[in-house]
Amino acid sequence: MRKILLLILFLCSILSSVFAYQQIETQHTRIIFEEEDQIFAQEVASFADEVYENLASYLDYESDGKVPVVMTGKTAWANGYYAPFPASIYLYITSPDNRFIGSRTSSWLRSLYTHELTHYLHLNAKVGPAKVLGFLGPGVNAFSTVFMPGWWIEGITTHTETAFAEGGRGDSLPFALSYQVPLQEGAMWSLAQGAYNGPFAPSGRIYVTGYLMVDYLIKTYGVEAFNTINERFAAFPFLGLSPAFRKVTGYSAKELFTFALEERGKPYKAIEGEMVSIRGQGNSYLPYETSLGLVGYRESPYDGSALYRYAEGKEPERLFSLPISGRSSIALSDTVALLSVDSVDPTDPSSLSLAQVSYSDLYLLDLENRTSKRLTENQRLVHPSLSGDGNRAVASRISGSFYELVEIDLEEKSVELLYREERTSLLEPSLNTDGSLLVFLALQEGNSSIKLLDRQGKVQTLVGPTKSELRSPLFDEDGAILFVGEQEGVFSVYRYDREGEETIKLFSDPAGIIAARINGDTLIYETYTPEGYALKSVGIDRMEYSPVTFPEAKMETGTFEIAREYPISSYRDNLRLNLVLPFPFIEANSIQPGLWFHATSNLRKQSLIGSVGYSFTGMRPVSNVVYQYAGGNYSLQLTGDLNTYDIDSATYLTNASVTVGLPVYYHSGFKTTKRISLQPSLSVSTNYSDWAGAATLTIGGSSVSRDYRTIDFYGPSMSEVAAGIQVLTNGDFSSQWYAAYSSIMRQQRLFGGRHMARVSLSGITSSQGVGSAYPLFSFRPLGDGDAKIRLSASYLLPLGLLDIPFLYGGITKAGLELSAKTAWYLDDGAVQWEDAWAVGATLSGNFVMGGPSFAFQPFVRFAYLFGPDDWAITIGMNGQGILDFLPTPDHAPHL
Repeated sequence: MRKILLLILFLCSILSSVFAYQQIETQHTRIIFEEEDQIFAQEVASFADEVYENLASYLDYESDGKVPVVMTGKTAWANGYYAPFPASIYLYITSPDNRFIGSRTSSWLRSLYTHELTHYLHLNAKVGPAKVLGFLGPGVNAFSTVFMPGWWIEGITTHTETAFAEGGRGDSLPFALSYQVPLQEGAMWSLAQGAYNGPFAPSGRIYVTGYLMVDYLIKTYGVEAFNTINERFAAFPFLGLSPAFRKVTGYSAKELFTFALEERGKPYKAIEGEMVSIRGQGNSYLPYETSLGLVGYRESPYDGSALYRYAEGKEPERLFSLPISGRSSIALSDTVALLSVDSVDPTDPSSLSLAQVSYSDLYLLDLENRTSKRLTENQRLVHPSLSGDGNRAVASRISGSFYELVEIDLEEKSVELLYREERTSLLEPSLNTDGSLLVFLALQEGNSSIKLLDRQGKVQTLVGPTKSELRSPLFDEDGAILFVGEQEGVFSVYRYDREGEETIKLFSDPAGIIAARINGDTLIYETYTPEGYALKSVGIDRMEYSPVTFPEAKMETGTFEIAREYPISSYRDNLRLNLVLPFPFIEANSIQPGLWFHATSNLRKQSLIGSVGYSFTGMRPVSNVVYQYAGGNYSLQLTGDLNTYDIDSATYLTNASVTVGLPVYYHSGFKTTKRISLQPSLSVSTNYSDWAGAATLTIGGSSVSRDYRTIDFYGPSMSEVAAGIQVLTNGDFSSQWYAAYSSIMRQQRLFGGRHMARVSLSGITSSQGVGSAYPLFSFRPLGDGDAKIRLSASYLLPLGLLDIPFLYGGITKAGLELSAKTAWYLDDGAVQWEDAWAVGATLSGNFVMGGPSFAFQPFVRFAYLFGPDDWAITIGMNGQGILDFLPTPDHAPHL
């Protein structure tokens, strides 16, 4: 065992420096990045300490070492994380193309760093038990987070990203609409529902609830009230936040939420108009005129992402599914659609568990025959646009924290730079009918402009720059430009007349207008509802045609300069101890002392988890250690068990194993994601008088449909296949045993709906007998032989999407699986049936913890065994049984 531990430590040292990560150290941070991202690391370093000192003072945080800041630039979307074990923050360099953090955000990296650093200072503070239990390791600081509602975690971050950085969600009109509209329509969620992200709109409910609560709390009672409530809650978190709220403010958290809503409510007169889209949970986006009629994209938690056809006087018709997400991921012309399809590559060496390498590639889809053609490979292209005749295509390409315009040759499938501006994001491009003109949005330092680019490369600024939020420019039928703009807290539709160089206001809706176009004699626009974005139409006779001007830019834009270059050094991703806990174990009916420990690296590439103890019964040390390394293009696991007591033989066993995971093939396409992997492993075991060894080789593959819907409790349609062989030997190699096994599974969506069917066939052959393999549910197998085959069939029934607060989170969906199983044996060349078959009904739920956002799937299963006529009840979690109730012990499986 000592040799195994030394091997693990040696591998930790070697693997920590395999990939070329670098670091910059400031007074308060350690910024970790890959070489190509150093310019962005220098940018974060330029403001890191200033932001740290401001927030640490604000949140009354006592400094405790440098904050690990991991930056990654190989993603096709924006995100960021605070992660415990060890406490660190992750920053995606890519800025959000949908501007979810607000259009007036002058620096994405500064706002994101402010948000995630707030998490670090809030959730890593030594409050509550951490004050006295710090000797157990830094991970003890995260204890109260498990019981913390999501709105308390995200509320302070949305507050600080607005108060300590320019822009932020608190200064974003789309964010405000997500609570103003439900308030207006009497459809506001409860504070308990705001503790977790449910399956319904708005998707970022914990952020909205948190901002309303925490911003009101701090403005009314001061930040000291927040800090005091946090300390009181951490001291005893089991009863929630309300006792601490009442002690500090005199009101419960629920009462304060009511006050916050009263302050934020803005009553308005709803606009009367015809609802074009389906009124229900989901988002419907602006439609286009095509050869199929008026067609638009909609995403729904019930029906997934799909194209819909709209016709006057008829219900919208669902045409077919699409593997996309978001309003700006599709453009349509008369006969084709241009799609931006996201994918991840977990096999890339730069992929991290919290930041996988990702891409966004373009596909051309024929609307008539529904065939697709891939145009790009491993690109990061968003906001595709097609000319009306379908002959020209452009898109926005991610370039660090900004976006540039590119042109895509539809025949050659090549991508060329079209236009870029320094430290500016060029988004939402839109071509006119013949492709001769391109209008687009330019975002620079929190200001918005609408610009025009012609074939000769001439650029003209039409509107702005302005501090008002501008959105969705597109060409009208007569060549004029329609767009959406914000004035006096309301989104309206505007028209820019290029001949008169005049901006005219056409129509307003206090519930918001996100995009609009004129279709014949009607104006169709996206507006916000409590269920998501919907399409509404009004007659053009209701337009007002008022000339307007937009406010000036909030500041002069200039060249960004970093005042100081920080020195760069290589970074070694070493293991860091997170937590050590008392972990007594039972051996031969007596309790023995032990410790459990947990260590991971900042990049989460390495982990070491295990326990150590001492057996006073056997007078020897006891331990169990698992080391894992995840390198993207391979994985490694080392396991060691020292002096584990075996009850059957009444001896102590020591085991060691090594397992390697090797991805052989990975491809994410238009309809499916396919992968093949290889997993060889070796293991040895000894009782100090004899030893045995085993060598195993497994190969597995899967093909998973990209037609996934939130209601798919059991996942989308998929196929899985696996096969393996194992050879066992004794110490002197005088005897060998073998086993070979394989399985195949197919899960299929039925009739394009929500129900699924699953069929699986599993087989094994072994020179040691196969009776205990592949049981029928929890029942003990009734036969034995040289080989065994088990056939299983299931009908999978999603029971619906739920939004039920429960304990420290909520139940978000449920499912029912009705299944049947039987088996056959091959014994001395003869096929024998199990002489029994079993049926089962498994009821499962999905429970989301509010604070950590962990999802658990508890289940209860009733199974009946025909033949012996017996039954069993199993209670478990995430597919694994925990408790079995079998009235006939003879039918229970051997452990």
